[in-house]
Amino acid sequence: MIRTKKMRHLSTFALLALTGQWCLAQIPEPVKNEIKTRVNNGVYPSVVVGVWEEGKESYFAYGFKNTERKEKADRNTLYEIGSITKTYTGLLLAKFVTEGKLALDFPADTLLPDSIRLRDRKGNPIRLKQLATHTAGLPRLPGNMAPGSADNPYRDYSRQDLLTFLKQYQATHIGARYGYSNLGMGMLGELLAMQGKTDYASLLRKHILSPLKLEYTYVKIPKEKASDIATGYLGNRPVSQWDFKAMAAAGALKTNITDLLHYGKSYLDPESPLKKAAGLTLQTHYTDRTHKKYGLAWHYSGGIAYHNGGTGGFRSFIALNPERKRVVVMITNTGSNSVDDMGMYLAAPEKQKPPVTPEARDIDPEMLQEYAGNYQNNGLGLHMQITVKNGTLHARLPGQPELPVYYYGDHHFFYKNVLARLFFETDENGTVVGLTLQQNGQEILLIKN
Repeated sequence: MIRTKKMRHLSTFALLALTGQWCLAQIPEPVKNEIKTRVNNGVYPSVVVGVWEEGKESYFAYGFKNTERKEKADRNTLYEIGSITKTYTGLLLAKFVTEGKLALDFPADTLLPDSIRLRDRKGNPIRLKQLATHTAGLPRLPGNMAPGSADNPYRDYSRQDLLTFLKQYQATHIGARYGYSNLGMGMLGELLAMQGKTDYASLLRKHILSPLKLEYTYVKIPKEKASDIATGYLGNRPVSQWDFKAMAAAGALKTNITDLLHYGKSYLDPESPLKKAAGLTLQTHYTDRTHKKYGLAWHYSGGIAYHNGGTGGFRSFIALNPERKRVVVMITNTGSNSVDDMGMYLAAPEKQKPPVTPEARDIDPEMLQEYAGNYQNNGLGLHMQITVKNGTLHARLPGQPELPVYYYGDHHFFYKNVLARLFFETDENGTVVGLTLQQNGQEILLIKN
């Protein structure tokens, strides 16, 4: 049964590959099946996806925007998109640059009160382009940010708080390296708003959302749209929406999948009213030591521009493939698991196989005892306890609930409700000596005591 199901997925993949067309006007069935599997396993409460390619668009929604009330998600459901907001901010900067109102190398502190100077000890300024490429040397968050609520960390941080921090900040390492900074992008949005003598939400509405006719994208969702809002979850726990003041440009936007796809395709639309600005954002403005390229807020993987986002109860993904004239957007209402792997596959399916959740296989309960024990990574101060309960292997990390993991062959196990896997290591005698935890694109080795 297991092998047959796997072959069905792979056969579909092979059929698509043999056609040589790779048109995603219709979202591939293997991706829909994987979304259904993950939602049914509890990885996500819901997932919505949109794909645009050469003028054709397709959508798929599955799961619940509110699991307690069993309210289904659809194309009108509003989700937080977190750091994808940064690409809107980069586009806003690019619009002012292409209109001749600002320049990318403009010193940032010239838009601030005279008492604030954002320069290193040699007098080199932080420039607007460096804020948009995360190369300004700024910390990830301002040092005077003290959230009153862990569930809504940006709610109380005001423009005055930001100016107070900047007044005492000593700039260092300007332009020297990439360092992802919510502070930098949040500050960029505030600078542009101050220049326009308004707030970020109003500035964005006027210059980006209205020209692109994005009617369902908000910094603050209006009351009449309350019934469309998805509930965000962390694990099984509902969490608060995130509210923003001064840091709105770094992650405040809420939208539905239709508006997000229309936003994405505006970058590849030759008739877009923001064509010049979009082109500027997608140019390479910084290349790091590993030759990874960055646009204005955009990251690159090969020729694909992408960004993801996350808030307490939501994860999101957007990718632009200019070569294939393809746009992919995905959102889920959990902060626990990303959708990046499926989104990146859809952006370039001709280059990789679709992600597939393994099928659990039977294993002798007595063999499970070989895996039980305590595993440690002393360098990271991380340890994991593996136990056997009711014929099933369970794994537990400090501060997290104990979760079952399921065997799928060759000492490999997977979580059903978390996007993570365990690969147990054996010595030449077949004795289990360690494990590798694979999650969020990282692998951590732990040694068995």
